[in-house]
Amino acid sequence: MPSRFGPNDFAACGRCGSGRVHPKLLVMGPIAGIDSDSRSYVCRACGHEGLPIFFDTQEARAQFEREKKGLWAEDVKPSGPQVLTIPILPIQTDPLLPIKILEHLPGRAASVTGVRWDGARLGPTAYHVSYQDYWDAIGGPRYNAARVFMLDLAGINRANPNFEVTRHLVKRSDVWLDSGGREPEEVMDGYMLDVERVVAGTKTLRSPDAFAGLYALSNDVLPCIDWDGKVLWRGGHAGPTELRYVANLLRGIGFPSACVMDLRRLGTELGPDPAFLATLDGIDLDLYVGGGLQESDVLRLGEKGFAGGLVDPFTPVIRDLLAKLPKGPTTTEAGAPAPVLKKGPVDGSVPAPGGIPAYP
Repeated sequence: MPSRFGPNDFAACGRCGSGRVHPKLLVMGPIAGIDSDSRSYVCRACGHEGLPIFFDTQEARAQFEREKKGLWAEDVKPSGPQVLTIPILPIQTDPLLPIKILEHLPGRAASVTGVRWDGARLGPTAYHVSYQDYWDAIGGPRYNAARVFMLDLAGINRANPNFEVTRHLVKRSDVWLDSGGREPEEVMDGYMLDVERVVAGTKTLRSPDAFAGLYALSNDVLPCIDWDGKVLWRGGHAGPTELRYVANLLRGIGFPSACVMDLRRLGTELGPDPAFLATLDGIDLDLYVGGGLQESDVLRLGEKGFAGGLVDPFTPVIRDLLAKLPKGPTTTEAGAPAPVLKKGPVDGSVPAPGGIPAYP
């Protein structure tokens, strides 16, 4: 922040070492956006508030962050292409809560839920925890999520995004937000929430022409190809359905990157379908792949040349972190999901053999 730090200053959070430190603005002060508490700073990586630590070089600050994570100089591996691990956060919100309550408890007014594709919509599962608890798990030093892929289920399924809630949730990390916009202007509304990138999914758009309109507005928009054996477009609209063809169309428009979501496997933690990955081979885009991924799958995606992986909401790693959170007062929210013994799979709960969804 040049206005607060000197031109040669590199600030770091005193708790986690991150460089994502910003002054805490009193945006509702006498002069909104100008008056601020100049002695209070907020870390967008861990949420810590306090004075930052200053370094003369970026390298020194980065070394401090590594030491905070328990990595010393001899433990640091040579730098190379970095593959991103990005948790998927399907968000359910309660629009009936008064706005004044949301100002104080936004993390409790929203929940992160498991999610499955039912052939027509993204349906929440019984697994859910408060956004606050979920962030405490993935935002801590053991997981240290730098960014998240947020799905506003109200916007995606009902064209009714709840910006009053989500605007509070995007402050803690870099967010890629799919708010379910049906038109380019609606997709771009997500940038009002100060997110890193807005996501435009084929499942809520009419045709590739919408992506051309989005690119004309901003080349930072992240296209998402939603696929369940064919590319899906908004109900009642017929667009091209062949995966490689649509990916090449996006590249032709000018997009440098895109994500591809295998909706058949989303939420199953079964790992990516090898045949699905083979279909993406050789496409000239930085691709982020989602659908059934666990953290260990992302490393293998990096070896295959993918830019990153979108990890299912409740992987075993995340469930373990949720289970180890300090127990607070009893609430009506569901706890961290645990494996449940069942006599057999419910129809549609897991993909059928060969990667074909088993819908009723």
